[in-house]
Amino acid sequence: MRSIIVESDDFGMTIPISRAIILALKRGLLSATNAQVTSPDFAASAVLAQQMGLHLVLDKDVPICDPQNIPSLVTTAGRLMCYANLQAREQELDINEVRREFQAQIDCFLASGLKLTHLTSHHFVATLTPAIYAVVLELAQTYQVPLRHEVTKLPLKHQAAYQDLWQKSTVKTAGALITAQQGPYLTPADIQQQLLLVDQTVPLVILSHVGYLSSALRQKSSLTTNRLVELETLKTLQAMAYWQINNWQLIDYSVIGVNDR
Repeated sequence: MRSIIVESDDFGMTIPISRAIILALKRGLLSATNAQVTSPDFAASAVLAQQMGLHLVLDKDVPICDPQNIPSLVTTAGRLMCYANLQAREQELDINEVRREFQAQIDCFLASGLKLTHLTSHHFVATLTPAIYAVVLELAQTYQVPLRHEVTKLPLKHQAAYQDLWQKSTVKTAGALITAQQGPYLTPADIQQQLLLVDQTVPLVILSHVGYLSSALRQKSSLTTNRLVELETLKTLQAMAYWQINNWQLIDYSVIGVNDR
């Protein structure tokens, strides 16, 4: 059997998203998810689950740290700046402040009682700069958890510096990361086509965003009805018995193991 992780980001962004993710996990549509602790709905969502990954955030949400302690990361209103502004100011970001905020997010996650299984990042901010990626590797090493391999979504010419940092660490990662390519959301055909093109000898990750709609979601994310479509995509694959027919086994990050490579 070949191994694949089917996960959804943004657990805790809104209660309806969290409920949809929990239901999809129970039905075997998903095998993993990632918590967004910077959302005000995270605490209420955490009671629905037992373990999951942490979705590290540096953009748009309210930080866990006091904004005065991370001035290079926030706007004058005290919120984490948008991703475009992070990109424009990446050389001005204080890496110690990045470490401080990420550590605070991990502390918040663990204080909820959830077991940490892996680390991912919102909008792949872990790969915004090699310095930020080094911090994420350091945290993964400290907490003995694997990473989602977000480096694979960078242009090939930019990957070398990140791969070098990873090779010097003992942190384990999943394999290729499959995301929507042909449109704004994943479709069964999109997933099937990508699976033919990637190395299947290590566990792959299909990144989805599932959830139910709410007025709060429309204020927080550009991904709205996309989440319903991707939920239907996963239901379709299950109804087709696609994973079983093609010899795929849905796993979670625990199968990747601790960082002892």
